[in-house]
Formats: sequence, structure tokens, C-alpha cells
Amino acid sequence: MKSNQIKQAFESIQADSDLADRVIDAAAGEPLRRKGHAKPLYVAVIGCLVGVLATGGVAYAVINSSYFASAWGNHGNGDSITWTNGGSSGTQYTYSREFGDGIAPQSLEGAVQEVDLSVEGNGYTLDIHEMAIDQNGCGAVTFTLSNPNGVNYYKPAAEIGELVLYGEEEQGIGTPDMKFGEEWADTRSTIDKDTSSDTVINGTMYFAAMDRERDLQHAVTWNIHWTEGEGKSARQFEASTPEFNIGAYVDTKELRSGDSPLEISPFSIQTHIDDLGYEAVDNKLTVSYKDGSEQIIEDDDAGVFNLYFSYGRNSGENIWVPTKLIDVDQVVSVTLEIVRYTSTGETETEVPFTIVYS
Repeated sequence: MKSNQIKQAFESIQADSDLADRVIDAAAGEPLRRKGHAKPLYVAVIGCLVGVLATGGVAYAVINSSYFASAWGNHGNGDSITWTNGGSSGTQYTYSREFGDGIAPQSLEGAVQEVDLSVEGNGYTLDIHEMAIDQNGCGAVTFTLSNPNGVNYYKPAAEIGELVLYGEEEQGIGTPDMKFGEEWADTRSTIDKDTSSDTVINGTMYFAAMDRERDLQHAVTWNIHWTEGEGKSARQFEASTPEFNIGAYVDTKELRSGDSPLEISPFSIQTHIDDLGYEAVDNKLTVSYKDGSEQIIEDDDAGVFNLYFSYGRNSGENIWVPTKLIDVDQVVSVTLEIVRYTSTGETETEVPFTIVYS
């Protein structure tokens, strides 16, 4: 697939602005850049292996566990995955991601909402099954995407569980997305490798509202996009599910570091650091529990990305959606280690600092 085709496909799915460039770089074997809030979607897989790493966190099952097994399990990847990206200089960069076991605390009973909506377009059917959302505007929804003629997805991405559709190819659509009213949500989708095929994709869409106060006032829809025709005659099409009115939100718990608040739920962590800016790097985010265990959600220096995505909102809020559920009732503290970049003339200075929320 040519670079311009990849870029067009990624632009069609409302991805973050530099995602297509990073995918193209990765596919060419260049190291992934890790500066700023937008985290890479790891689609260039040279080596992929399953390992066994330490697990921790939640420990009690809920009655409605099929959703958590699908949305907060391992998607057929085992306990963890490790992949290597080699740059043109021969340097190897290794990344890893741990997955949850799909077991949820009893407190989440009743949090799962049955959606049961569908939309069709360009030969595809998108069925939306169940979702859960927290007061940060973050959560996950399970879905099935099918096409009897085949679902045209990017196979290297699927090797590590990411679902990326080409969009501009024949019989293609963009990766499904989600809206709060007329506003896009930030989304990433995964594929369940154990239950999917070339014609039926079972997956999970992880999402975060772009503006929590605005977006949570609206019903949500799920959407597919495609193009018909070529050149000047090309036309863009969109098809959407009926609206779904959210009936319940999972509570968040507030932790603080001085005047700086943090809101944590089983699905997400949200900080409010007004002067953080977009020139800061989130080096490490760690959740500490009462039993002394730790859940490392992100560690840039070690190549650990136990999250589906993170980003900064214009309001100064910063969001993380982890791969493992957070056992909020057992959380003692959350530690955020950051490097802020400041510039004086042509001189750039790194200023590290640590914030502990408890």
C-alpha cells in the first residue's frame, strides 16, 4: 500500500493529526517518536511474541462478565505482547503492553449498558453490543463488523490487536468511530484475534469525550465512512446508528496533589494541570495499591505502554485509558513523572518533575 493511500485512510477515521505520518515512518522501519501527548498506534510489527508478566489489580467477578471479558481482557494476545521496531540505523526499539484478565470488581455490577444498534453501508454491517462509560467521559464499547465479501483491514496492526481499516480501498470503509451529538470522540479500536475472521471482526472501541462537560450532555452514535468514485467525481458517505441515550456513568474518585486534582475510575485517569502544555512528555504514570503492588500504565523510557491511548484536552485536562481495569477502591496514590521542555532562544532545556496524587 502506498504512503499516500495509508495517509488518506487514516485521515478518513478522525485519527490524531500526525498518526498517518507515524504509521508510514514505522512501516519504513524508523523509530517511533515519543514526544507529546498523542501516543503511537503500533502498527509496524517486526517481531511479536507473547510473554508472561506480573499481573495485579481487580479480583472479584461481576454477574455481567461477558462484556468485561471482551472489553477488558487480552483480545487473544495472552497476558502481554512485546514487539520490536528496527530503525534504518540498525537500532532496535522494543515496546511492551500488558492486558487485563477481564475480571471486574463487584462495584461495576450494573455499569454495563445494552446498546443493540446497527448500521449498514458499502457492504458492511456494524453491530454495537454493550458499553460502559465513566464520569470522565471514557469507556469501551463492544462491536462486530462484518462483510460477506471480506473485511479489508491492516493485518500487521491486528498482530498486536489494533484494528485499522484501509478505508479508501475497494469495498473499504474507515475504522468505525463514535460521536457525542455532533462532536467526535477520540477512539481506538482493537480486534479479538480468537473470535474474528476475514469476514467477521469482533472488537472493542475505547473512547474519550473531547470535551467532557459539553459532550456528556448528548446522546451517542456510532458511524462508518466510505468513498465512492475517484478523482473529482469521488463522494464521501457516512452512515450512523440511531442515537443511544446513556443511562449510567461509573463514578470517579478524586485524588489531589496540593491544588491539582486527579479523577480516577476503573476505565481512566484524568489530571488537571493548567500549565502542563503540549511540550511536556508523560514519562511515567503509576498507580499504587494498598497491598503494595503497582500498576504501571505508561513508562516511556522503558517502552511500556499499558494503555490504549492518552491525550491532552485544550482545557488542560490529560486523559489515560489503560489496558487493565483500575481497582479504584484499593488505590493509595497515583504518581505522574513528567519532563517539561522549555526553550530560550535556540536552547531547549528538559525540566523533570514528579506529582504524587493521594
